[in-house]
Amino acid sequence: MNLFPGSSAVKAENDIIDALTTKLPRFGVSLLPLQFRQIKDPMEIIKMVITSQPGAYLDVDEIIEVSKLLGLRSKDDISAVEEAIAREAAVAGDLQLAFDLCLILVKKGHGLVWDLCAAIARGPGLENMDVNSRKLLLGFALSNCDEESIGELLHAWKDLDMQGQCETLMTLTGTGPNFSVKSALVNSDSVEQTEEASSSTAGVVPINGSTTDDQVGHRSTTENIVLSIARDLPLETGSMWDSLLLENERVSSFAASELPWLIQLSRTVGSTKKLNSGLIFGENYVNVRAYAVVTILSWLTKNGFAPRDDLIVSLAKSVIESQATEWEDILGCSVLLNLVDAFNGVEVIEEELRRRRNYQEICSIMNVGMKYGLLHNSGVECEDFNRRRELLLRFFKEKHMPVSSGNRLYIFVRSVCRKYV
Repeated sequence: MNLFPGSSAVKAENDIIDALTTKLPRFGVSLLPLQFRQIKDPMEIIKMVITSQPGAYLDVDEIIEVSKLLGLRSKDDISAVEEAIAREAAVAGDLQLAFDLCLILVKKGHGLVWDLCAAIARGPGLENMDVNSRKLLLGFALSNCDEESIGELLHAWKDLDMQGQCETLMTLTGTGPNFSVKSALVNSDSVEQTEEASSSTAGVVPINGSTTDDQVGHRSTTENIVLSIARDLPLETGSMWDSLLLENERVSSFAASELPWLIQLSRTVGSTKKLNSGLIFGENYVNVRAYAVVTILSWLTKNGFAPRDDLIVSLAKSVIESQATEWEDILGCSVLLNLVDAFNGVEVIEEELRRRRNYQEICSIMNVGMKYGLLHNSGVECEDFNRRRELLLRFFKEKHMPVSSGNRLYIFVRSVCRKYV
């Protein structure tokens, strides 16, 4: 073998000798040359190394070096080795190492690890795993999963997205779900709350295994909270509020703890905070009120609820009052088209018209107001969302209004009320 030091075959043979005589015994794996020749797939040897003794998977670099000596040198081969190590780490309970390796494999586009990525993304929290990291893993899993898993992973993605929105609001406002919960339902214009229902919302309402003596009263309070922002359940669902709140712990828990806080934020006027990542309405600054309303609407849509008109009006006002430009007026008009009672939209436009003093701003809101009436009347017969969207885009185009991107308008309107529109 020393006669041909530059031969690739000789180098490969030397690597195998090094692996069998030096590297593998360090992991407690002993193979005779004949035994090695009988193993067709070198990955079987790598799996023997990983599982040979407790904690063997921790020496990632050394295991990768062994795999290279055995001929597993390509990018796909190295990714397969890292996947095997990540799976063994997860089985051993070392989720931190499994998480770190999954992030590496996601960057490499190694789709075979999608199921492990999904499991880690939905698992317990880790030291350096925030919501964005979870969404990265779950998004990768969605891109590579089998057909049967799409629905479940999409549901998990929506939960993470909702969690991310709430965390963003906590960062912007310095508050959390426990602050001034009682006042969230006091003086509400949207629904008549009794004194008993309002007082019982002071603090987080425990659900399932709570320390209170009256679970029925808590469910009634939770129902009142949801009804303050959502329309009543349609009869065709065949489900009563009590049964819904009993059967779906996530719905009842979020409604009792998070919704009162979000409702209070949605009534905060003139609060604008700088947002370092994730632009809202194309700006670096986010209107806290609008962001809270969008978060509430996202939750309602996710759980199949139709929002009340006053919630939609609140979002429209947040948009129209932000800068009073023609683009904001168009967006506000688009939001108002989701109202059940069109006269609520007329009142918003009339109120904005009285508030404005600049001539151009007055002309803009008057123009949008006229188009709102015409669009609403024209859309009465359009029950399908896509038909309404096409009508909306065509109408603004015909009237030569500067909608910079139909996709932006479509995405915004769809995010406001996908189910109800």
